[in-house]
Amino acid sequence: MANTPKKFAVIGLDCALPHLIEQHIREGHLPTFKKLIEGGVFSENCLVPYPTITPPNWASIATGAWPGTHGVTDFHAHIPGTIPNNENIVQSFSSERCQAEYLWDAADKAGKKCVVLNYPGSWPSKMKNGIMVGGSGLSVSEMRDGMPGMGAKSMVCADALITNGLYPSAIKGNFEPALDWKNVPDNAGDPLFMSAKLKFAASLAKPAETIWHVLVYQSTGDGYDTAVLSTSKDCKDALCTLKRGEWSPRIITNIKMTDGSQVEVFFRCKLVELSDDAEDFRLYITSMGATSGWCQPPEIYKEIESKDGIFATGGGVLGYALEWFDLDTFVEIGGFYTQWLSDAATTLLTKHEWDLFFMHAHSPDWSYHMILTDMDPNVTKDEARRKAAWDAHLRIYQAQDKLLSDILAVLDKDTAVILVSDHGAVADGAAFNPYDCLAKAGLAELTKTEKKDKVEFGRAAHFMGEITRGYEAANKPDYKKCKALAQRTCYIYVNLKGRDPEGIVDPADYEKVQQQIIDAMYTYVDPVTGKRPVSLCLTKQDARILGLYGDHVGDVVYALYPWFSGQHGMILPAAKWGVGDLRGLLTFTGPGFKKGARLTRNTSLIDIVPTICYMMDLPLPEQAEGAVVYQALKNPNMKAEEIAKLKSGLARMETALQRGERQPWDKHECA
Repeated sequence: MANTPKKFAVIGLDCALPHLIEQHIREGHLPTFKKLIEGGVFSENCLVPYPTITPPNWASIATGAWPGTHGVTDFHAHIPGTIPNNENIVQSFSSERCQAEYLWDAADKAGKKCVVLNYPGSWPSKMKNGIMVGGSGLSVSEMRDGMPGMGAKSMVCADALITNGLYPSAIKGNFEPALDWKNVPDNAGDPLFMSAKLKFAASLAKPAETIWHVLVYQSTGDGYDTAVLSTSKDCKDALCTLKRGEWSPRIITNIKMTDGSQVEVFFRCKLVELSDDAEDFRLYITSMGATSGWCQPPEIYKEIESKDGIFATGGGVLGYALEWFDLDTFVEIGGFYTQWLSDAATTLLTKHEWDLFFMHAHSPDWSYHMILTDMDPNVTKDEARRKAAWDAHLRIYQAQDKLLSDILAVLDKDTAVILVSDHGAVADGAAFNPYDCLAKAGLAELTKTEKKDKVEFGRAAHFMGEITRGYEAANKPDYKKCKALAQRTCYIYVNLKGRDPEGIVDPADYEKVQQQIIDAMYTYVDPVTGKRPVSLCLTKQDARILGLYGDHVGDVVYALYPWFSGQHGMILPAAKWGVGDLRGLLTFTGPGFKKGARLTRNTSLIDIVPTICYMMDLPLPEQAEGAVVYQALKNPNMKAEEIAKLKSGLARMETALQRGERQPWDKHECA
């Protein structure tokens, strides 16, 4: 049909905040965002599913189903048959956990060709004809499904820091005279070296013992200013040679495995610090991404080349949180990650025929966990710190703007683009522990444990506290004496006899205890702030209004006011606080859509799939529940008009067939 898209590209930016994007547009930045927002349809009220967190919401985007239907109801899943606590949960990042059909699977069955890039929870692929790259984590080569807490596995190695200083989790060494090195440059004054045994942190593979070596020297005689990273004590085997503050080009080398095989990897390095006297030294090594093993069909990896891009597993979050490097370096790492995705996307879209393209980039979310609290004057009074955070924020979105520009440049005029985020965020608020409510109401009994000293994690202490929140409480619940147990982001379970291994509540009292939990949560006042933390608390039965139901949700569902706890997840989809907002980004641009339109009506992430199917005449995924966003279309009634034309044409054909060879002006012969 004329003026409708032949292809759709869905570009996802995790946690992208539309009102802050528009602020940068007004400041004269982000031209590609401006093109998409002002040249298409912008939703002012995109309400994302609850909880406002990554795995369930990306599943909703791709299936058109509520979390209760697709079954991915949180960042983690409860292990069936175990006590419903936070010791028995694992991350949900597998397509096999999703109980609803993805649009690309439905389209694949219909003979369409789909490309899916770095989409959380999409791996393993079920497509027969499509291309899938990554999808088992937040970056390619990262594995999260089934992992406890917030941990992740890298195919080969997560980030590393080689240093002679005191930095958590780093590889520490001490410099000594480089007496037995070979092929040292002639201008290398007073060379020193250290050996570094790689830790291969969070490695999914089993690398053999690997020792690399660092040489530092004075190139001008005015102090140490150059570092060499080498696989041996020979500069001919150097992986990179760097000046202070420099990034290496992309490095490709082989890592030997314990079984004798070798895995080819790529990464980059930065000489973060080298003092004139070599007393202060830091060499950062990004995560090592395997060059293959992360796509289907397997040979697709051979096509993707990225001169500057890397996988950047974890986005540099841990290194920044542990003060391995500064904010500028953190932003640069996000830029390299985004560049790889840009190069992968443009390669796949130009070298293959396709009908649907879905991708996800996680940099905004990683960044907000690091800088959003510093951006907000509600919680950060230091003006210089706020300015640095805002400057970083702009640079992060400029990288996303370039990603969008690169992708748009390879799309034809028959392609429609949907730009979307899975949720928003607010600054970190006051800490909240649901067991404080439950214990005060006599619904939970906590064992007294020795008070542990508070461990600080440098500039990102709150984030490090957030990712461990709830998994190891200082006062552990005594499960045999608890009527209620808190689990995951927003759930309270009734500790029920016959269902839970340590259950003590008689099934006859189930609803009674549900109500007691709700009363306890609503009436609790935080002793530090003097405010009630809980904004909403519902029984499992009533939580259906939030799209939460079924076997994968707790017996009580609660939400917090945005000035409590972490940045998103347990905060409702329409909440705002300070510079933050939980609403999602959603734009429609291209053939068949209005131009320069702004929708004030509520839209939902589950509306994306039905809208695409309506526009492209695709079969609707079996469990899709959303609605077509008719107000975004140039002609909302186009399908009805098309059917009317077809009916009219069919009627003409039937009349012609009945007339046979007679001309319209011929009289009917009498019998």
